[in-house]
Amino acid sequence: MMDSLALLRAAVKAGASDVFIVSGQPPSYKANGQIVTLEEAKVMPDSAQALISQMYQLAGRSMERLLETGDDDFALSVKDLARFRVSTYKQRGSLAAVIRAISFGIPDYRE
Repeated sequence: MMDSLALLRAAVKAGASDVFIVSGQPPSYKANGQIVTLEEAKVMPDSAQALISQMYQLAGRSMERLLETGDDDFALSVKDLARFRVSTYKQRGSLAAVIRAISFGIPDYRE
């Protein structure tokens, strides 16, 4: 199982708009309107918690709100990669996340 930083790097390299971490499903991302799995292995609840915990560590944020309320939203910036908007939540007793990739660059208006 890849770590959260490797997951984010692979998604950005593929031009993904969103990354999904859901227990019982392989880690995946959305690119060009298609859902693409990053690896065959399904994310189990303990792996989902580890990946999400790594996201919080990268952001320098406590998981307290997520654990108390069942959901949380925060921003994460990875140098030389991208910014991300992270939405975490509890789903069927385990943690899940949807991460939106936001490029550092400003899009050209002609594109």
